[in-house]
Amino acid sequence: MMARRQTIDPLIRAKVIETWGNACWLELPGCTRVGTEDDHIVPYSHGGMDTVSNIRRACKHCNASRQDRVLYGYGARLHMVVVPPGSCDREAVDYIDSHKAQGDPVVSFSALAAAMGLTSPSLAERRAVAMAWSGAYRQFAISQEPIDVWCTRTTPSSKRHPRMLEEWIALDYDVRVIDPGFSVEWERAKDDATRKRVRQWYALHLSQELVDTRQQERRAKLVALGLRSDRAPASSRPQW
Repeated sequence: MMARRQTIDPLIRAKVIETWGNACWLELPGCTRVGTEDDHIVPYSHGGMDTVSNIRRACKHCNASRQDRVLYGYGARLHMVVVPPGSCDREAVDYIDSHKAQGDPVVSFSALAAAMGLTSPSLAERRAVAMAWSGAYRQFAISQEPIDVWCTRTTPSSKRHPRMLEEWIALDYDVRVIDPGFSVEWERAKDDATRKRVRQWYALHLSQELVDTRQQERRAKLVALGLRSDRAPASSRPQW
């Protein structure tokens, strides 16, 4: 049976605050900014130690919201590929095939639907596929194995996580937005339902430039927190 989690030594907590500050390090959507709890960078369930190097302060909301999801490179390395509805097969597959290594897992709606034998899924069937996608993403997001995982998605949000893109950036995922252009997507859309999703997607004003700007800001904070090197690639992380 797994040993019960012990309370952090007050001296270690004091040193954490002295070294890294008492602001919430996670900054997930809904963050209250003030650190009220001790959050393990390498989760306790993964063997993360109660050390100054492995603990940062977090607000209660962010600590609960993160759960055991790992920071990119401290376990699985998640690559999130965001594409418009009309390109969810073609553009995403081409990009992933040209970047992934042999054996890297890929989580995509179309592949999951095909595995279920669905060619024109109904609303109920689409929801089932979406649940399968979310389940696979969730398991990889908490994996301590240093594997690269490629996930495709059209809209970076869900009912449970309406600001998913901000969560990905906070956890330093590799986020890629592939946009062939509205006119191309409109021509590729095969029915009115897809055209509606295309319009909704472009109303979000997603772009790689926007993602890059937010990621640069976030990564500068991770460097200041001792969680990322400003020189080393993201796949190179300290050994814990």
